[in-house]
Amino acid sequence: MPLDYLKCKILDDELIQQVWDNPLLEFHSKSEKRYNDVIYETITRKFENLFFTKHQNRLEISGSVHYFFNNDLHNADDFYIEDCIETIFYIKELFKLDLEKCFLVNLEYAVNINPITNVPDLILNIIYHEKRQFARHPKYFYCKQAGLEAYKQVKVYDKGVQFPDYCNSNTFRFEVKTGQAKFIHRLGLFTLQDLTYFDNYDILISSILKEWDNVLLFDLSKDIDIKFFNTHFWEDIIKNGSRNKFNNQKKLYFKKLGANNLHSNIKKIIERKTKYLKCVHIPTIINLETAQVKILF
Repeated sequence: MPLDYLKCKILDDELIQQVWDNPLLEFHSKSEKRYNDVIYETITRKFENLFFTKHQNRLEISGSVHYFFNNDLHNADDFYIEDCIETIFYIKELFKLDLEKCFLVNLEYAVNINPITNVPDLILNIIYHEKRQFARHPKYFYCKQAGLEAYKQVKVYDKGVQFPDYCNSNTFRFEVKTGQAKFIHRLGLFTLQDLTYFDNYDILISSILKEWDNVLLFDLSKDIDIKFFNTHFWEDIIKNGSRNKFNNQKKLYFKKLGANNLHSNIKKIIERKTKYLKCVHIPTIINLETAQVKILF
């Protein structure tokens, strides 16, 4: 946590030209699309892992600020809020951006944790987000995703498999991705400037926790009616049950699990990790690996 991928758009012609003329940008690709017998050209330039795509009426900037911070190597480590904000300011200075004129289009935000259970088993037993079933990513077997057709998507990763050299071998990533700007706007986030305010990251943290609450996870360590661990049981409810039956059965399932269950324990770990990521680094002159931290609440 907090931020990973983002896309923003600039509509101001003067700012578009200023950014586009920056010598740091290198040509990446060009494409053409025909619309109503008019051919529109799209050109993309690149700086490190950031893409700048010029359309007829806008300039879009996209890429992962977490990867950017890590020299485009990975997003498997802890990305402190302080580091995230400083990275955005660094990008601002590189391209002389007016952050108020950079309107958010898409966001991905996530948290990496070390759960108390084996991550491959955990991902295997993550079944639903809301009423959308998780499915294996067609390309990456260590990832499952739900809500691909929706304006909000949720993904889970085994980061120890994806990036074994950069994190604990038992690292789980829970990620929310916006498919439409309206979801970001409902969070009260509109421009890149909003992502430079420390308190706004509490909004993303709250969203992460809320979306985890919406996850249906099979806790096979509990001795309850086996039907609750049957995917066909839940699929039949969605197909044939009343509007509220799925949520009612889900509440009953968690009640039978009891307060001390895998889902609630993971939520507590997420809460602790997000508090930790609000730390402010105070480096020592001896060893940066043992830097002191101060937690802000």
